[in-house]
Amino acid sequence: MIVNRIEVTPIQEFTPETGGAGKVFFITDTGDMIFDCLIKPGHEVEKRNPVMAFISEAVRQVQRMPEYRISKSYLKFAPGVLPEGFAA
Repeated sequence: MIVNRIEVTPIQEFTPETGGAGKVFFITDTGDMIFDCLIKPGHEVEKRNPVMAFISEAVRQVQRMPEYRISKSYLKFAPGVLPEGFAA
């Protein structure tokens, strides 16, 4: 599956002290993947912007899905979709 667009919708305002909550949408030609993401407060989050933190949490959730862990499916990002500085 190739992600053509990413949308992040914060639900709870994000701060490094309190963390935040939101939804991340991976939009593809074959369908959308929607993730409920909760970013916990902590020093690691302070180093990144909220958008990158939400996307990282969504990618972490994908990596835990059985179909991706056993390599039956794949997830790739189209060029220019990920924010600058994001290491996938």
